Amino acid sequence: MTKQHKKVLIVDDAIFIRNFIKAALKMMEITDIREAADGKEGLASVQSQTFDLIISDWHMPNMNGYDLLCAVRKDERTKDTPFLMLTSDVSKENVESAIDAGVNDYMAKPFRHDPLIRKVSRLLNIEPVSRIKVVR
Repeated sequence: MTKQHKKVLIVDDAIFIRNFIKAALKMMEITDIREAADGKEGLASVQSQTFDLIISDWHMPNMNGYDLLCAVRKDERTKDTPFLMLTSDVSKENVESAIDAGVNDYMAKPFRHDPLIRKVSRLLNIEPVSRIKVVR
């Protein structure tokens, strides 16, 4: 597999979730990965850099993922950047709000690497990879 030249921003207040997502991206040979611990930090990154994909949690301190999504969509420079929302709250109202705000896809927590890899591959328009199975 060849290295994917894609730049991804992961925005989540839980470091273990960011590490989990980074591991999945590295399985895909995506190595240009930036992180933010909340929406405010994520927005600062988006305003100073260009990303091929934003993966964000919904519930975070300082600025939540929904507000980050709205800010990203309002900016002419970032309005078309693919955005994957993660959340443990998959209420109909939240899903509809995110869709109305322009989210590209939604993923319920907890999740495994395989479904995340499929969604990221689709959003980045790259060939999906199969997770490497360890045989003992």
